[in-house]
Amino acid sequence: MTNPAPSGSGRPTAGPPLPSRPPVTGTSVDLLAVGQLFLDVLYGPLPAAPVLGQECFTEQVRLVPGGIANFAAAAAALGARTGITARIGDGPVSALVTRLLAEAGIGTERLLVDSGTDLQVTSAISYDGDRALVTGGAPPRPGLGVDGSDPGVGAIALHLEPGDMPWLASSTAPIFADVGWDATGAWDPAILRHLQHCHGFLPNAEEAQAYTRTDSPRAAARRLAELVPLAVVTCGADGALAIDSARGLEVRSRVPDLGPMDPTGAGDTFGAALITLLGRGLPLAEALEASCLAATARGAGTFGHAVTPSPSQLAALARRHDLACAAPLEDLLVDPPSPSTSAPPGS
Repeated sequence: MTNPAPSGSGRPTAGPPLPSRPPVTGTSVDLLAVGQLFLDVLYGPLPAAPVLGQECFTEQVRLVPGGIANFAAAAAALGARTGITARIGDGPVSALVTRLLAEAGIGTERLLVDSGTDLQVTSAISYDGDRALVTGGAPPRPGLGVDGSDPGVGAIALHLEPGDMPWLASSTAPIFADVGWDATGAWDPAILRHLQHCHGFLPNAEEAQAYTRTDSPRAAARRLAELVPLAVVTCGADGALAIDSARGLEVRSRVPDLGPMDPTGAGDTFGAALITLLGRGLPLAEALEASCLAATARGAGTFGHAVTPSPSQLAALARRHDLACAAPLEDLLVDPPSPSTSAPPGS
């Protein structure tokens, strides 16, 4: 499938320009994921919703670090050096999650340990193309003491919080933000004030429309593009829409149907892939398409339940479906960037 041509005078050679990447140190990361951390128990997809009194069995179940860890894990699977900043406890769930993070190649040096606490556990039950979530445990403490000027960070991925996030203003790394579901239904647009310190914003269509009070993904993306250099709205099975406001360009991408979907973690996989691939120099259109494909492959379990494809798997899948992103993905396999010389996201 070929991407529709973006609007504007021409296709960009890459995404929006960003500052130079900091020098490599022993704890340098291409992407630092910042936000809430959970232990996720992923079930399904099931053929139907469970009913009261029924016990369902499925062979598809995984224990994985959840929340913002989805960003870090997806980026690591795609070859990026990743780390995580989140509050974690000193109980058994926290110990398990720390071990799982390390096994996934995610740096845990920037975790913040709160003694006498433990992480929440979320059960995600997938069916009918969506999922239901049940989370147990004490609510996480708000606020993170992030060092925004950390010279070892190439880019930051985070979930915005309604409260103040003063460290954003001091960040020397480009920030790519997402936002969670508002269970109150208020969708207070005040949260968008944080975008003045961000380079990219990556909400889904329902979130974007709710916060901007618009009635379509495109209208929401255009409103957000007034607030942030790179506005990206994900649209589920309809792909994603990106607006590079610095160049006045709009790009839309769709991907093939790969089968029944478990959307748990798909949005974070999309975001991690987009940041990683822009950082490796892919043009915005191809990076958007490849990111949609990576998220869809994870959701469909193409390479295993809740598994993000590796760079070689993603390139092969793109070639199989004749996508425009196949050639640049294959080029990355032949000549991958050096950790000390690769371009920052969107440069």
